[in-house]
Amino acid sequence: IRDRTSIVVPLLFQEEIISLGQDLLIRYGQDRIDLILYLITTISSTPLALPVWIYAVLGAMLGFEPARLIIVMGLGSMSGSIITYFVARYFGKSRFIKKNFPNIENHPWTHGRSKRVISVILFLGAASPIPFDIMYAACGMKRFPIALFAPITFISFSIKFTYLFYGYDLIKNYIDFNL
Repeated sequence: IRDRTSIVVPLLFQEEIISLGQDLLIRYGQDRIDLILYLITTISSTPLALPVWIYAVLGAMLGFEPARLIIVMGLGSMSGSIITYFVARYFGKSRFIKKNFPNIENHPWTHGRSKRVISVILFLGAASPIPFDIMYAACGMKRFPIALFAPITFISFSIKFTYLFYGYDLIKNYIDFNL
């Protein structure tokens, strides 16, 4: 549901989202926007559907410092994904899950080759613009190591926000140069 919602919400409410982002960025400036962006990206990376990628583009439009914006948004997205991870890990021990999925913990996700494959899938999924929350929940239920999960998601999200930020900047510069 979140995947569909994350695609539809920006299309339906694009002007309102951009307006809210502009108001926040202009009102608080770069000094205090870090906390706001961290909270927004944390919330958006939980199963709630907020299209946070718009704020990376909006930050580029408003000329905010790229590295700082990317790091703050990467940390926020990682934090939200960790929340999803731990919620799924907690509910993975519930009676409902154990009854309906008796072999949920009997999988080699945390050993050898499977750990490497899951790490690559997690990295590529988090770096893509497509919401990947089901994988974060699956990692929690399957007890994928959090010490590996956290840095992979931070690096992946930072890469995603980097190409969103600089992609917009590149397109803007190309259009400005050719006009």
